[in-house]
Amino acid sequence: MKKVLATALSSLILLSGCGTYASQGAQTGAGFGSILGSAIGGISGGHRGSDIGTIVGMAGGAVVGAAVGGAADKAQQRKYEDYKRQRQQEAANQPADESGFDPNNSGDDRIVFDEPGNENQLPASTVAPETLTPNSISVEQLSKVMPGYNIKYNSEIEVRNATFIDNDGDGILKAGEESKVAFEIMNRSDRPLHNVMPTVVETTGNKRIHISPSIVVEKIMPNRGVRYTATVVGDRKLKDGEISIKVAVAQDNNEITSQIKEFKITTKRK
Repeated sequence: MKKVLATALSSLILLSGCGTYASQGAQTGAGFGSILGSAIGGISGGHRGSDIGTIVGMAGGAVVGAAVGGAADKAQQRKYEDYKRQRQQEAANQPADESGFDPNNSGDDRIVFDEPGNENQLPASTVAPETLTPNSISVEQLSKVMPGYNIKYNSEIEVRNATFIDNDGDGILKAGEESKVAFEIMNRSDRPLHNVMPTVVETTGNKRIHISPSIVVEKIMPNRGVRYTATVVGDRKLKDGEISIKVAVAQDNNEITSQIKEFKITTKRK
């Protein structure tokens, strides 16, 4: 009797130690087995027979339940392996991205332009930007336009299709309103462009304007480009006035290497 009890309890403890279908099957099987064993034992051997039947039924039910659960575990493992192989196959079939960054990155809205003419058209800007280059103002003036940055202009880096789009489309940033600034960076040289940082800054010093942080694009291949989108929000204490949002390309050591696009945006208290 004691030997049977010890065997049953050992089997149950061992099988219930794993968080799998096998352990669940063992526990469920033990429960049903003990009920069935108790009933059968009671009929054939009275009170003592009921106790023995409970123990034997528990052990047998646990073993059977574990076997059934183990089969379910194997089925689940096969499903996982199949899923993993499918994902690996999908990844292997994806074309290589020579631009040097992950276009699925969730922090921005970058798009690789494989060939000229494949670009998706941006919505019309609600405020027209002005383009600032050494052809329009001096490098010294450009440095004042972008405080905190050095100017090292490179005409082979093109900033194009710069847009400002506010939520209600009236071209005015109101207190609590969210807007988007988007632009495209094209590498017009015959060599890769490294460590590119799309830069969006508010240059009047208005503390009620909040802009999403920039990211670094590791590499842009020749004659290819990326699109970058930043979020611009005026907080609820924004007052009537005007702000200046400038976009450009920065590289190592805070150097602005592209032309600068400037949006002069009216702000309003709600």
